[in-house]
Amino acid sequence: MNLRHLGYLVALADERNFHKAARASHIAQPTLSAALRRLEEEFGIPLVRRSNQRFEGFTDEGLRVLEVARRMLADAATLKQSIRAPWGRLTGHLRIGIIPTAEPLAGQITAIFHARQPDVTITLLSKTSREIERGIAEHALEAGITYVGRAVPAQLQQHPLYQEGYVVMGSEELLGQTRTRISWQEAAALPLVLLNREMQNRRLVGEAFRKAGAEPKVMAESSTLVGIFSHVRQGMWCGVVPNTFAALLGPVGGIRVLTLAEPNTQHAVGILTLARKPLPPLAQVLIEVLRELPAIGGKARLRG
Repeated sequence: MNLRHLGYLVALADERNFHKAARASHIAQPTLSAALRRLEEEFGIPLVRRSNQRFEGFTDEGLRVLEVARRMLADAATLKQSIRAPWGRLTGHLRIGIIPTAEPLAGQITAIFHARQPDVTITLLSKTSREIERGIAEHALEAGITYVGRAVPAQLQQHPLYQEGYVVMGSEELLGQTRTRISWQEAAALPLVLLNREMQNRRLVGEAFRKAGAEPKVMAESSTLVGIFSHVRQGMWCGVVPNTFAALLGPVGGIRVLTLAEPNTQHAVGILTLARKPLPPLAQVLIEVLRELPAIGGKARLRG
């Protein structure tokens, strides 16, 4: 069985299109199609559902082969990395799922990792907590940056990094010019823009408001922190965002940033990997270098 052909099958699953899968694999589409046909001949059953030469999905058998293919390719990559690791220089592709509220750290993550392992290519993919869990379990991701300290599937392992705190951003007209802190109950009375309800952050923020005995006045929702800030810049709304995002932006004219307190709310963010011993070298190096990440946003403190 040719691992390269299995890689083409995985590329097709990721891209959902023959042409895009071929491009991602750096081959011509006829070459990819021929390789997939050879796989089907080897198994003696159809793996891919096609309609007028268009990709329509996988057969049940194809899904089973795909699951094993991802695992085999991940194991092969881990083997290569393990052989090279004692020599100090790793190569390969590190795919990291990252929740939107951790994206302000994306540049630092890449910079610190590349300082240690310059020959590794990093891809950071914005995903929800559940998508990250699924991606790691299916070997579509090597690691994730997400909320930790909660129940996760048994095959996954959590590595805490820092505590995420929260601030309110808004115009001076809405937040005043002198105060530096605001309670969750006070913030609930403001016209707010929050992340949408599919995000784990939204559930955590909602829980903080409930603990304060308050019902937030949500005027708009966004799937990104940039979307929230775009609303804040209009001067009509305030946003509840992680302190890491406020630190990334720095001072912005006409915009106040108040620390949310009463109650003081923080949530642990860390790395999610497969629960394997030893960890694949790329995942192990990621954990090591991220523990060197400087403290961000005042209340984000790394844990050793």
